[in-house]
Amino acid sequence: MHNIKDIKQNPDQFKKDLNNRFVDIDLKIILSLDEKNRKLIQEKEALEKEKKDISKTKDSTMFEKSKKISEQISKLTREQSAIKKKL
Repeated sequence: MHNIKDIKQNPDQFKKDLNNRFVDIDLKIILSLDEKNRKLIQEKEALEKEKKDISKTKDSTMFEKSKKISEQISKLTREQSAIKKKL
């Protein structure tokens, strides 16, 4: 498995190395998937922080909001998992 950080730093070399192995790949797709994955991570972390803040308040009226946040986190986790498989 290749390190996405190395690919982003030197995409031309990565593509050249793959061509030497007779492998044709679209780097734009890889970089796009990585960008989507990073966005999902940020969204998920923000929601997890919000949920944690809600739980600290111990306000029972916020239970429904916390439940919706949990559902959103689950959805983002599934999306992220699908993207990781593609990567």
